[in-house]
Amino acid sequence: MKFFRCELHTHTTSSDGKMTPEELVDRALECGYDAIALTDHNTVAGVERAVKAGKERGLTVLRGIEWTTFWGHFTVIGGKSDVLWRDITPDNVAEKIKRAQSLGDIVAIAHPRRMGYPLCSGCHCDYDMEKLTGADNYEVWSHYYPNEGVAARQQREQWYSLLGKGHRIAAVYGYDWHNRDDVPPSYAYTYVGAESASEKDILAGLKSGATYITVGVEVDCKAVVGGKEYEIGRVLPVGETQIKLSFERIEDYRSDKPARLTKAEIRTEKGITVLPAEFRKEITAKISFSEYCTVSVY
Repeated sequence: MKFFRCELHTHTTSSDGKMTPEELVDRALECGYDAIALTDHNTVAGVERAVKAGKERGLTVLRGIEWTTFWGHFTVIGGKSDVLWRDITPDNVAEKIKRAQSLGDIVAIAHPRRMGYPLCSGCHCDYDMEKLTGADNYEVWSHYYPNEGVAARQQREQWYSLLGKGHRIAAVYGYDWHNRDDVPPSYAYTYVGAESASEKDILAGLKSGATYITVGVEVDCKAVVGGKEYEIGRVLPVGETQIKLSFERIEDYRSDKPARLTKAEIRTEKGITVLPAEFRKEITAKISFSEYCTVSVY
């Protein structure tokens, strides 16, 4: 399995973005993406143009939409579902998510703790979170300065809470890309583990939870149980697990590259294991858990 650089939350002139579908594809290639999803607000008007441009230029474009409701937003990737945003309510949101998934789409909870009304109606998620636990992905980071600020902290803690309750929901980053942004502030990447950068394989990677999010650090993370290696997103047998980690700088990361690493945190339902971390130096730890295991590097 290889990890591919993806951006899963983008907009064009078909909704409130400043780039045409073709310009978005060109800019994504300039930024080194292997795949993007076009998720305009409540419309797929620009999707086929973006897919066509992607095929011509060598970029995988995933068909998508952003359900932009009054109580929260969702990015829905795959282009197969028949769910209309105006039919989604706080009472039926869980069944609408299941409907989209049953037809083959991937559903992510978008920027759930961002400022909402009156600045951005629906940007803050006001749905009962227990009704959203069937979603595939959760935007732990979003927009500019993704890993900083109150919203980022709240999103991270809410994601950990969902994992702790037994919900299998993968972390993604949503740039919420609207503008060309030649000189952007700090932002992040989502890496998706897949056999190739094809639409089918990237969707399968998202569905399996083979994702990690990063601001300039490439991560190699494996778990070893009974002599067998498991990669990110895999379900592990319960028992003593060895976690193997190594890190590299992403050399073409377009904001400030991290000069050094300080620590790695392995979090499970039993607590946090802290290890010193350096670039190009493998670190290992033996842990045991029964619910979930996440890794963060600082």
